Amino acid sequence: MQITLDIPDDLAARLEPMQDRVAEIIERGLRQRWSEVGGLRREVIAFLARGPGPEEILQFRPSARLQQRAQELLEHSKQGRLAPAEEAELDDLVQVDLLVTLIKAEARQHL
Repeated sequence: MQITLDIPDDLAARLEPMQDRVAEIIERGLRQRWSEVGGLRREVIAFLARGPGPEEILQFRPSARLQQRAQELLEHSKQGRLAPAEEAELDDLVQVDLLVTLIKAEARQHL
């Protein structure tokens, strides 16, 4: 199937070097369903829903299971063996980790 899309110039410039991977990029985007929240995202949501104070926020750490999974994904990435689903999972972990880092920085200001 051939599809023609109109996209902004800045996005087109970013996609140009990855022309041979556009189908994979679209596939990954379609695979990520917001109703299927990843493990770390789920843990962070549950933690924040309890209404922790600044000290508790600074002490937050992912479960040992998630820390181990992150290590596995990083190792696969270093070896060039990440499947597209694993790459999406690792991307999600990195995004949530950045969010937690920002939340912790804000919590430090309230101590």
